[in-house]
Amino acid sequence: MHRRIFASVAASCALLAALFLTSAPAPAAIHLQRIFYIMMENQGFDDVIGHETANYVLDTPFITRIAFQYGLETLSFGTTHPSLPNYLSLIGGSYYGIQDDNASCYAVPKQSPCDKAIPSMNLIDLLEARKLTWVAYEQSMPSVGYLGPQYPTSPTGPVHYAQKHNPFVYFKDIATNPARLKNIQPLNSMTTLAMALANPATAPNFVFIVPDQCHDMHGTNDCPSGDSLLVEGDKYVQQVVTTIMKSKAYTADSAIVVSWDENDYSSNIGCCGSLYPHGGGHMATIVITPRYKQPIQTAIPSNHYSELRSIEDLLGLGHVGASANQQPSLLPLIP
Repeated sequence: MHRRIFASVAASCALLAALFLTSAPAPAAIHLQRIFYIMMENQGFDDVIGHETANYVLDTPFITRIAFQYGLETLSFGTTHPSLPNYLSLIGGSYYGIQDDNASCYAVPKQSPCDKAIPSMNLIDLLEARKLTWVAYEQSMPSVGYLGPQYPTSPTGPVHYAQKHNPFVYFKDIATNPARLKNIQPLNSMTTLAMALANPATAPNFVFIVPDQCHDMHGTNDCPSGDSLLVEGDKYVQQVVTTIMKSKAYTADSAIVVSWDENDYSSNIGCCGSLYPHGGGHMATIVITPRYKQPIQTAIPSNHYSELRSIEDLLGLGHVGASANQQPSLLPLIP
């Protein structure tokens, strides 16, 4: 039954998109105090919304529930492949011609090949210019401001923390700034997150959360695979979202975004000037706020540039890179 229901979603997306694009006025900006952004990995829309095992049991019961209880973008896309340029697109409004997962040239020890430092303005610059605070939580990262390309460090062992999922250390004005590096912190328990959000007066305005590769649905060689990887990712998202929602920092002026960097190359649809035939593929983006009285869905074609534009507008910031020319796709999901 679930397969029949969710198979119809993609078929109706094009029609819904046309309706939204031709009849809906541009949404007014809604300034929020705080945004929590959870970045997952490498799964398509149909993999995480209503996906079932062979025994007709949902692999992602929590993600599926929040998608239909709160806000859901049905036509959300990655910018390109592989992972890193999608993260860069979200933080800097450009993929900077990078289409690989190389370490930053600021990695310690130095890596070869590596991706050159990015000198351009980024979301962190916008936040700090407005005197707003931020933190990036990277699960399984071993220390604050860690510049290593991965952890554990063995080149033949499992990779839990991967620098390619930490876009901040690719920007020159972050990677070379000790004060900013202190805002890139390990997330090794929900207690860490709960303590950071215990006081609304000191909780960061922008919180970027990246699970490790055993919990972000990417996988590595000592993690579950297949459907079990989806199950583990769903459980971790539930822990993070529940911790945030129970915190005092989660107020009526807050939003939680759960999204994916790209899909698993299975998509046959794309949008927004795709770099490959289908860009980074069709994936899900979910928005949660305390404001919901009923579920909301939109079918505005969007990508990470649109999400960046949404974050900028919701926090009352300026715009960087390609976000300046995008429709803020998350705003219709904020009541």
